[in-house]
Amino acid sequence: MSAHFEIHLKSAEGALLRTLGLVQRRGFRVAEMALRGDGDGQMLRLSVDGQGRCPDLLARQIMRLHDVAEVQRIEHEPWQATVADCARALANLVPASSARPIAEMVR
Repeated sequence: MSAHFEIHLKSAEGALLRTLGLVQRRGFRVAEMALRGDGDGQMLRLSVDGQGRCPDLLARQIMRLHDVAEVQRIEHEPWQATVADCARALANLVPASSARPIAEMVR
């Protein structure tokens, strides 16, 4: 059974890794993921498979992370991420000195 979440992450170093690590440690598998920056952080959309595990419990555990501002369980919608969205998300994950070439490739 798949569950779909929209998670608003605060702008903090390692927020994405801590969130994905918690999902994995709780026994869920990430089936789909989309990440986009917004004004004060990032919006992470996750589709996870838990094989009998409770997705509502996972949502409560994610919400307790310090870097998470909000968690919403959503109905499945088509994933719409452009190459530019993915490049911007990757640019946020790599050091600033390496981000310039990635941003130039998007143009």
